[in-house]
Amino acid sequence: MKRRLVHVFELRQYREIVATGNYFCFYRFYFICVSAVLIHKVSLQVPGVIGGSVVLPCSSTEPDQDTEVHWRQNGSKIVYDIIKGKDSVEQQEPRYKNRAETFPEEYKRGNFSIKLNDLQHTDAGKYTCLIAHSSEHKTVELIINEPTTENGTKSADQETQTDVVTSSSLLWVYIIVAVLILIMLIAGFIIGYRKKIQAALFSPVMPEDKEQTEINV
Repeated sequence: MKRRLVHVFELRQYREIVATGNYFCFYRFYFICVSAVLIHKVSLQVPGVIGGSVVLPCSSTEPDQDTEVHWRQNGSKIVYDIIKGKDSVEQQEPRYKNRAETFPEEYKRGNFSIKLNDLQHTDAGKYTCLIAHSSEHKTVELIINEPTTENGTKSADQETQTDVVTSSSLLWVYIIVAVLILIMLIAGFIIGYRKKIQAALFSPVMPEDKEQTEINV
């Protein structure tokens, strides 16, 4: 049923296009129809971060420098167009201006990838690349993540805190060791002093001292 409705819609649009001679509308209409069918088929997921850059790959197995390539986000938003081997940004969404770029020197090799700069949250989604002359298509899903600098800062702060805790622990260890050594030294001194006193008190009386004591008596 859905295919029949799409077919009827295509016939009406095709008659209008032929009647007006607006072939640009034909390519736009053709791309929307193809995207509506293929938007849910993701061939690759590409991660990106806020404020960073990312390359969305698209290549053709039939290189043709004069081909037409259309990049769309979520099936309708115009990201970039390549018409007969030349960049075309007249119909480009305003938010992609000066942020989307291609690699013209790679067209002859069949490389029609685009590069998105200064990534934003709204850039997340599915991007479809349609190569007109061969009807090839690629669907890439762009996933936007938070900047890694925040995690890096957090890690640095955590490492600093760990270093402070480690230094404090080592300082306490040194203090405790020093106190124990001091206590051992004091204890050794006291024990040695007591031994000297005991030796003096309990030492035998010398003979000369004993004779002198008897004379005195």
